[in-house]
Amino acid sequence: MELLTIKIIMKTKFIQTLTLSIVMVFQVALAQQTVTGTVTDAEGLPLPGAIVVVKGTSTATSADFDGNYSIAAANGDVLVVSYVGYSKAEVTVNAATINVSLSNNTGFDEVIVTAY
Repeated sequence: MELLTIKIIMKTKFIQTLTLSIVMVFQVALAQQTVTGTVTDAEGLPLPGAIVVVKGTSTATSADFDGNYSIAAANGDVLVVSYVGYSKAEVTVNAATINVSLSNNTGFDEVIVTAY
């Protein structure tokens, strides 16, 4: 009779430990927050269509017509913000709102267009 009681107690402890482990995994997986902000140029004008990516993941979004974006990222993640003709910016997530200003990449002295 005592052996049966010990088996039941061990089974119950195993189930409790397994349940606690599963809950902790989901807690870590859901620890992300929604980061919002605006992407602008150096003059403060919005950059619609700017791409915001969480570095090292496939999580990405683009800015709307007013330059606003929203993306799921955890504290410590790095956001890579890019737009055609502008330098990329990398920003570490440490707040719920992150506004990014991109500088114009005018590194070209000349542009040659060849038509066929």
